[in-house]
Amino acid sequence: MLSLYSLKFAYQLISRMDPSEVRYFKRFSGFHGGEKFYMELFDRLQQLRRRRISPKQVRPILQQEEPKLEQLVKHLNERLLEALTFYYETNSPEHRLAKSLRRAELLQYKGLLPLLPKILLQLYQQALQEEKLSLALQAIDMLKQLWGMNLIRGRGLKAEDLFRYTERVLSYLNYAHKAWYAAALYAEIILEEGESQPKEKLLVIDQFVSRLGLQPPEPSDPLTLHFYYDTGQALRARLYGDNEKYLELTHLLVYKMEQKPKKLKFLQAKYLLALNNLLAGLTEKRAYQEAWSIIEKVKKINPASRYLALQKERLLIFNELNLSFMEGKSDAIAARYPEYLDRLEKTYLRSSPTYAMNSYYLLAFNLYAAQKTEETLHVLGKVEQGAIEIKRKDLLLAALIIRLLTAVQSQRPALIRQTLWYSYRKVLRLRPTTPMEKAFVEYLRRALRGEFPTVETALDAFANYIQRARQEGDLAVKRFWEVFFPTEWLEKKLQAYRVHGSHLETPKSYRPRK
Repeated sequence: MLSLYSLKFAYQLISRMDPSEVRYFKRFSGFHGGEKFYMELFDRLQQLRRRRISPKQVRPILQQEEPKLEQLVKHLNERLLEALTFYYETNSPEHRLAKSLRRAELLQYKGLLPLLPKILLQLYQQALQEEKLSLALQAIDMLKQLWGMNLIRGRGLKAEDLFRYTERVLSYLNYAHKAWYAAALYAEIILEEGESQPKEKLLVIDQFVSRLGLQPPEPSDPLTLHFYYDTGQALRARLYGDNEKYLELTHLLVYKMEQKPKKLKFLQAKYLLALNNLLAGLTEKRAYQEAWSIIEKVKKINPASRYLALQKERLLIFNELNLSFMEGKSDAIAARYPEYLDRLEKTYLRSSPTYAMNSYYLLAFNLYAAQKTEETLHVLGKVEQGAIEIKRKDLLLAALIIRLLTAVQSQRPALIRQTLWYSYRKVLRLRPTTPMEKAFVEYLRRALRGEFPTVETALDAFANYIQRARQEGDLAVKRFWEVFFPTEWLEKKLQAYRVHGSHLETPKSYRPRK
């Protein structure tokens, strides 16, 4: 388990520091007196990182050089966290309001009380404008303290005013809390389990959400309330397969947000997510031209913080890969394979693992469509490892299917046999439970037993299985194919393999071990 004071934490944090952060940390350490032995450890860890030494090898190396390693690591981690916290507070507009509130606390502590009422009221209004509701509540709490000290009573600010201000913020917070939870319940299914879920599970969530008593927010309410409510309704529509309603709701939310451009700079994270949801709907509807215009809009956003810059980059990578594949431009992606791999490597460690794995999967899909066998298999290895780590069996299954198709596309019988065994072992370790998993295991067993005399008959069986899944399968199976595969494109691929692949050597019969 990762600890804030562990060597592993220090090594990972240093490996993710930008050059500007490193420079700031070294200047920051100069403000502290005494011997700075922890800086020697910092430099040593940087050297080991540049040599690409694995985290497991770092401790034995350093223990030979420094007997008091644990104390130094704890000291270094404290200084790193302290320096980086100051760095981001200094360089991010998002922290400006919080810094102003701390300044007001300093004035209160120093007894400069006559200045505070006007400052705190301005901060309260600013917090509402930026929709930082928790900070608005802090400003009101400080005003209540001044009122209790008899410093603002009779000076134009009454108890009734403070009550109204507090009631307004609390009502917004309560609504945002419930609307966020409703949206999170639907999002959790997609983020953790994929969209291939039975309808009964959605009905249970619907019943729980209805008990929250949410009503559509008023037009004058904060955009945050509209964002959570509309996003929850859109995700619900997507899970039920109502793509028209999903697109309508995401369009509406983006429109609402863009009608208040002054607020967008304070709500960039929510705006980026709203644009991403809209892109998903446009891509599914095949409105590619409009989708690319949305991507250009995303590129023009000037991030207010490094975190938002990372979120923007993550969104761009995913949607560029997705749209390029859907439009048949996979060769262009394959030509820029090192660039996309580098961008993914930089964002993966600091972004949502689920989002990162889906982006790797899309990169593999593009490489497969461009017939880049080795590159496809390399990226699929990352997808499979990540899918196991985040417990996404549906994503792992999709990656294994692409691995099999890649092997067939290569026309290398040895690779086909190797991939059949590899996929069979991987799926068995999942302990198959869903119809999709069980059916795939059965198909692999039949292939390994030699029940398909030629590659052509094996592909025929696989194509028939896909057709039955689409026509007769339950919602979970159908949704699996809709989410992970453009089915019409896949069927054309299989048809092409059947026409040109019958000359391949038939894989030898292998009986699976029990």
